Amino acid sequence: MMDFKEFTTRAEQDIRAALEDASPGVGVGLNQVEKLQGESYTAITLTPEGTNIGMNLNLNQLYDRMQRGEDYDSILQAAVDQAKEHLSNMPRFDVAELSSYETAKDLLFVDVVGTKVNAEMLAKVPHTDMEDISMVYRMQLEQLSDGAATVLITNDLMNRMGVTKEQLHADAMANSEVVRPASMRTMAEVMAQMMGMSVEDFPMDMSGPQMYVVTNEEGFHGAAAAFYPDFMDNAAKELGGNFFILPSSVHEMLFLPDDGHMNVSELRDMVTSINASEVAPADRLTDSVYHYDAEARVFELGESWEARAAEREADRGSVLDALKEKQQSIGDRPKAEHHKAKNQPEL
Repeated sequence: MMDFKEFTTRAEQDIRAALEDASPGVGVGLNQVEKLQGESYTAITLTPEGTNIGMNLNLNQLYDRMQRGEDYDSILQAAVDQAKEHLSNMPRFDVAELSSYETAKDLLFVDVVGTKVNAEMLAKVPHTDMEDISMVYRMQLEQLSDGAATVLITNDLMNRMGVTKEQLHADAMANSEVVRPASMRTMAEVMAQMMGMSVEDFPMDMSGPQMYVVTNEEGFHGAAAAFYPDFMDNAAKELGGNFFILPSSVHEMLFLPDDGHMNVSELRDMVTSINASEVAPADRLTDSVYHYDAEARVFELGESWEARAAEREADRGSVLDALKEKQQSIGDRPKAEHHKAKNQPEL
């Protein structure tokens, strides 16, 4: 069987030959694509004549298919068919246009990834950290049937735009609600829809604190919706106060009311277990559990919330102890002797 290097060389030659008649003038070349979430890959980049924006065919994915026993010729044909479809439907943008911030700012939206696992890539990308989650910035070029064509804002692109990270962040946050509107529904509503029935007919018992699913209207890379301006404040009103945030994936967050009976350690164990068994590595956000304090308007790690709560309880105990000591001190004082006034009549 071919090794990866042989596969990439042969695939590049065969795809170039297959596209000569169907898409004349298309540039074909190998390229290393750097992406977040551990999804960097070797690509065949196809660039139509007269434009400087191309599409990428993921050679790592294609090679994995051959490793699993699929025939090379069928893999090649699938890749060529995909190339033809995308080339005919590519968004018509120019890199020079996208370098203009006036053009770019109306396309901006925010996305979130785990800080630790993306540390190397984040060094090249403007981002804003919120505990161990990092917010990055993208431009949405076009909504496609199988996702969205987006551009990640790198440090280089930000500098070419001549904009500060602070301005980029402010504009992306404001524009996200327009480009990718948020959605918050109860788990019962989501599951009922998946089963094609009404919430009233949903067979599972959903009594007790309701869990809410937070994403965007597309349900794709929607976990960032939780951080839209005023979103957590409005959610606190809906949930009746403080709540926990569970990072289901980069696509969605789960909000769970803090009814005073939740244990952060148990919630974290649940998130970690589900991530390991149910969530693809490319979709994982973090294994952490977060908490929103509605009164203080603070988003923080669950452990930080518990530490603050313990500190408040300790402070409260100290105050009560001081009051008790004060009361005891007053009670231990000798009672003042009552003296009759000089002209006070006897009773």
